[in-house]
Amino acid sequence: MNNTTHCCNTPHAHTWFAGLGFTLALTLGTSASAAFVTTTYILNTPYTDSTPNVNKVVVYWSSQLTSGQVQQSDLTNWSITLLNNDTTVYSDTVIKQGSVQSNKGVARGIADVLFQFNLDTGVAGDFDNMLSGITLSSAASTAYNIYSYPTSTQGPPYSSLGLWKNGDESTRQLPGYLTVTSDIQGIPTPAPGAIALLGMAGLMGRRRR
Repeated sequence: MNNTTHCCNTPHAHTWFAGLGFTLALTLGTSASAAFVTTTYILNTPYTDSTPNVNKVVVYWSSQLTSGQVQQSDLTNWSITLLNNDTTVYSDTVIKQGSVQSNKGVARGIADVLFQFNLDTGVAGDFDNMLSGITLSSAASTAYNIYSYPTSTQGPPYSSLGLWKNGDESTRQLPGYLTVTSDIQGIPTPAPGAIALLGMAGLMGRRRR
């Protein structure tokens, strides 16, 4: 591009620089923008009303939000899996492609579930896959109410993590968790092309002066 050797002295150079700015904005604007998070809870004690006993809870979710407080209405997908080490005991797809799913035949909507996660701090908050767990007494098969209230904002019973099945109070246990860790993926960064354009834009800015 011969005009670039005269950078700021020709109309074509100004047009090229303006075009670069537009391309840069477009490239930055089309970079990935979604969070994908897996949070793993290791229970203090196993949940014993299952075969095998549950000793780990894994919560997977995704959202178009990439910062701030995420709530149930912000989720694209959300599932909860109960495990014995690496063996799946039970899995509940709470939200799929933005729609709340039934829990083993028991209907639920967005007002029937609770979710909180702070993407700025990486700290998992309260969650509950069925606020009215007693309704699972009419489930077509085994269905668990899985909840975590680390700040004890709701209850009773208060627990950092609790489980019970099929609305049967005798199955409720409050093992809590020993550790909780979250793997956060997908927080956007400028695409490689955008980084290259940023460097070019900075160079052009210096040459204009």
